[in-house]
Amino acid sequence: MEIPLSPISMIEIINKIEKEKGIRVIRFDIAEPMFTPPWDAIKGTVNALLKGYYRYSPSLGIIELRKAISNYLKETRNLDYSEDEILVTVGGKFAVFSFFLGLLKHGDYIVLLRPYWSSYKAIALMLGINTLEVWSKDPYHLDEESLKEIMSKRPKAIVINSPNNPTGGILDINDIKLLKDLVEDYNIYVLSDEIDWAYVYDDRKFISPASIENLKEKTIVIDGFSKVFCMSGWRVGFAAGPKELIDKMKIVQEHTVSSPTTFAQFGCLSAIEKYREYIPIIVRECDRKRKFIVEELNKINGIECPIPEGGFYVYPYIRLEKSTLELAHYLLLNGVAVIPGEFFGDNRNRLRLCYAISDEDISIGIERISKSIEKIKK
Repeated sequence: MEIPLSPISMIEIINKIEKEKGIRVIRFDIAEPMFTPPWDAIKGTVNALLKGYYRYSPSLGIIELRKAISNYLKETRNLDYSEDEILVTVGGKFAVFSFFLGLLKHGDYIVLLRPYWSSYKAIALMLGINTLEVWSKDPYHLDEESLKEIMSKRPKAIVINSPNNPTGGILDINDIKLLKDLVEDYNIYVLSDEIDWAYVYDDRKFISPASIENLKEKTIVIDGFSKVFCMSGWRVGFAAGPKELIDKMKIVQEHTVSSPTTFAQFGCLSAIEKYREYIPIIVRECDRKRKFIVEELNKINGIECPIPEGGFYVYPYIRLEKSTLELAHYLLLNGVAVIPGEFFGDNRNRLRLCYAISDEDISIGIERISKSIEKIKK
């Protein structure tokens, strides 16, 4: 069993390259917004430590944060969950792990939509869960024919991720209606990864499947503080869903990591209380950077970059004879870190670039990519 690499594995490789070559690598690789977290989150974390909140918290998470998350989901996505239907987790990734381990068993099938975030596949493999991989329609829409074809395998769950990492595509109401039909016809769970829910552009609307009648009962919503609040180092995520499902996921957390870091949860509580002020600023800034990087990438001969609907990454096509794995390695040696599509189950010569970095770094990185591609062509 070969577990696929995670993009986060690039951190050690980049550190080594920078040390050996004496260069600063431009970091388009990791899906981590490089903005300052809310100041309230920092103050809230420090104050929690000073007040002695450094013991275990309840495995579900502190009640104050769960109540705040309940309100946050209601106001941002029209989702009604009580605090007992919310599990605060050690990052959003552990919420995915708890879903797989708590609700599925060895040998079960799940559906993944290509291209997919690499950890879905990796976690499934580690737990002996089989994956049925179906291509989404560009940029990220459900293919009804392909999905119904594989239902003969009787999958127990389908994983959706909107806005999608890596494409930035967003499921629309027609996709959600098809998802509802699949749930009703085949009695499957839906894992809805909504970690990037706020990064939606051009007057598009984000729709959570849990907001649709008859879908909520079979859906687990995953979210967290790493992307929308730029608090990746706090390692706090959460899941929301029917209590009987959340209770099963809680058991996984109790017997593995016990609970999320207590003082980090208080920092997240301080952040979420000010979400109306913080999130729009970050989203506007990413929208501006989105337009800038797409324009600059499309100036490079050999690159075709569609403008993403959401998220904070672009996913361009690369028109070269080299594979994107080879190109990514070559770019890294020339001071630019990107993630090849192969990390996302995609062998169609595409790269993912996270653009939630400084304008200066975007410009330097694009220049290095352009020069590298010209060298390759020569």
